Amino acid sequence: MTPGSGPVLSGPFTFEPTKIDGGRLVLEYRIGADIELAEIIEFPFPLPDTPAIAAAVRILHLVAGVSYYKCVAPTALVTPPLLDTERALVVALYDDGLREFAYRNGFAVPLPVELRAQPGDAAALIASPGSAREGALIPVGGGKDSALVADLVPDGRLMTVNPTGAHERFAASLGRPLLDVTRRLDPRLRELVEAGAPNGHVPVTAITSAIAAIVAVGLDIRDVVMGLERSASEPSLVVDGVEINHQFSKSQRAEDLLAAVFAPLGVRYFSLLRPLTELAIGTSLTRRGLADEIVSCNRVFTVWNDTTASREQRPCGECAKCLFTALMLAPSLGPDAVRDHFGHAVFDEPGNVEGVRALWSEEKPFDCVGERMESVAALTLLADQPTWASRTVVASLAPEARALLAAKPATAAEYLRVDPVDGLPAEYRDRVRDLATDLAPEPSDAP
Repeated sequence: MTPGSGPVLSGPFTFEPTKIDGGRLVLEYRIGADIELAEIIEFPFPLPDTPAIAAAVRILHLVAGVSYYKCVAPTALVTPPLLDTERALVVALYDDGLREFAYRNGFAVPLPVELRAQPGDAAALIASPGSAREGALIPVGGGKDSALVADLVPDGRLMTVNPTGAHERFAASLGRPLLDVTRRLDPRLRELVEAGAPNGHVPVTAITSAIAAIVAVGLDIRDVVMGLERSASEPSLVVDGVEINHQFSKSQRAEDLLAAVFAPLGVRYFSLLRPLTELAIGTSLTRRGLADEIVSCNRVFTVWNDTTASREQRPCGECAKCLFTALMLAPSLGPDAVRDHFGHAVFDEPGNVEGVRALWSEEKPFDCVGERMESVAALTLLADQPTWASRTVVASLAPEARALLAAKPATAAEYLRVDPVDGLPAEYRDRVRDLATDLAPEPSDAP
């Protein structure tokens, strides 16, 4: 679709007042003069009437608006008064967070952001948390990253947004309860998209994070502990010097912006896995025996499109994310285990050669895939293992992967280490630092 091919919509995009009724939160927006939209978030507890909850709701209201703003982007954003930290977050999410959307719809990149903050004393919006919080909340998506965080923080409370069978099986496998939050998009959004309004990827991790901050405030929990890895900061594509990152809201920059807006609420927001590559995460996960119940496949969690994966709540074994996840797990799993997990022998299929090669291409797939060079490193690790070396995909790509690794120059082992943990809260550092034990060569691999 090119700009102007959809319905004629005109801005501005306005943030209307929010409403709270017990555990039911209504986020209202308006496009132009007459298109009104309302998103409903249902929490499994009543939201207390406190300044901290009001501030947390305001942050979610700002963040969740990206889902509707894209229908009329770019246009002016009419917001309530903003703190400097909130302004910085909004500018980043409505530009960097929507750059994939803009690029794929033919809009300008960077996407212009015009803020029209309503008059008022933004400084008065800073809320004292009112209590000394403790404990940890872990948003889980059912995949490998949040699975490892859950294992590293065994006393953390698990939560998810719009739970599916995959989420519930994962929590059950750990023997831990799962706190469920429901997010319902306004059905008019789908009507606008079906009529031709621009559509595309939004920074959904930021939305989940803002929901988690409300849960943390409402339940008096101090830490929101994410599973966002080092790899998420690498852009999917660079166009004329401008980075476009499918995973922007998982990046270090987004983490810093979100942490800054949540801090006045008394919430510490951070990723436990930032010192790790996806390859290191996959290796730790398998060696801890946690791979069986994870589902790192976005087709399982589709909102509007019914697929076999979403119906069966099993990885499709075909999409870029499945190919990447298989590549991250395979060096520490055997071929039979990979086949059983994904439903077929991913690396025996000639049709997957180009899909795996795309993981280190200049334009990576617009999906949750990691650094180009860690995919290269994983392929070379497979090529070094007799059980994997002759598999079609591995044998076809091994010479290219070895050449890329040599040209960097780098070794595969460099992607199986723990980076410095100084950026983590002190009480969590040893948990991550000790993952180096998981990443050490197993005795059978030693010369």
